[in-house]
Amino acid sequence: MTPIASLAFVTSSPHKHREAEAILGVRLERVALDLEEVQGLDVVEVARSKARAAFAALERPVLVEDTALELAALGGFPGPLIRWLLEAAGPAAIPRMLDGFAERGATARCAAVAWDGARERLGVGEVGGAIAARPAGESGFGWDVVFVPSWGGGRTYAEMPPEEKNARSHRALALAALRRELDR
Repeated sequence: MTPIASLAFVTSSPHKHREAEAILGVRLERVALDLEEVQGLDVVEVARSKARAAFAALERPVLVEDTALELAALGGFPGPLIRWLLEAAGPAAIPRMLDGFAERGATARCAAVAWDGARERLGVGEVGGAIAARPAGESGFGWDVVFVPSWGGGRTYAEMPPEEKNARSHRALALAALRRELDR
């Protein structure tokens, strides 16, 4: 059994760090590394690759997570490339990309990987929903202002109190699954 709090959480995002600590209820050491991301359409493979690269750089057990936002009308694009889309165009570009499409369905995915150099533990979370017509809400970060989870009563993640989002989000589901794996 590896305690999750003993892993170095490798992320450049202070937002992800705060959210992961809130979800897990433990303090995590955040280590910001500039990791090369494999470019592909599978969030699990991206997270696995980043975990191995982080372990190689730090030479200690690590926790890495990666997210994807898959738009049904665009065949799953941008998927794990969402980070680059947000950096280039911002979250308001996501609903604009769907202008002219009747289909606004989206799936949020997260893969969390713990790697100690010998054994991998994986947790995956997925939440179905839709993309709002325009950004709404003030909490959260990234694309929270445009993603409306199916269980959210028509609200974006950013319109929810953090405790509500953190109880059921794609990241919460992935980290809960990872914790179960680590506790085995």
